[in-house]
Amino acid sequence: MKRKLFLKITILVILVAVVWGFVWSWAITKTVRRNSRNESMKNQHAIVKNIIATETRDEKKYWEFYAKSGEYNSEHNSVVLNDVIGNFYDDNENVVVSFKSTKGTYDEKTKKVKLNGDNLFVGKDGSQLYADELIWQGSNQDILANGNVQFVQPDKLVTKSQKAVFNSTLTNFKIIGKAIVKVYADDDAKKKYTQI
Repeated sequence: MKRKLFLKITILVILVAVVWGFVWSWAITKTVRRNSRNESMKNQHAIVKNIIATETRDEKKYWEFYAKSGEYNSEHNSVVLNDVIGNFYDDNENVVVSFKSTKGTYDEKTKKVKLNGDNLFVGKDGSQLYADELIWQGSNQDILANGNVQFVQPDKLVTKSQKAVFNSTLTNFKIIGKAIVKVYADDDAKKKYTQI
């Protein structure tokens, strides 16, 4: 009889220990399981086609772009863009600058657009801006041009520099650092200095 009682108590103690172990491990790993779920939700990637982004100011279009495709990264709230074309608009929503680029990124949180592949901006007056990288952010910010910046105003001037800042209509600009500026008066000089 003592042996049966001893066996029952031993089995009960083992069962309680096993159940206690499962409950304790579940409680300890609860935070880890929750963080694991949150981590997997944090970094989502999606391939997107035909992307259109528009920024408005005072209920009017300020700029918009179209990208043929892109890859969205939820961790960084950004889209890597491919084959981008777009426009900047004036207060009457007329196109004042058109642009194209083979690559870029768009940060949906900060509204920062960065183009970095065969970039060309063309103003409505025919001016052209080339640069390795063009960046703008928000409706009140200038366009920052970095690397091999070349700006051509028809029948006026050509500038070459490593850095420059432009307004959204390409009518005002500031060249930063070492630069070459050519003001030309005839077509021969224009042809000579606009070779890219």
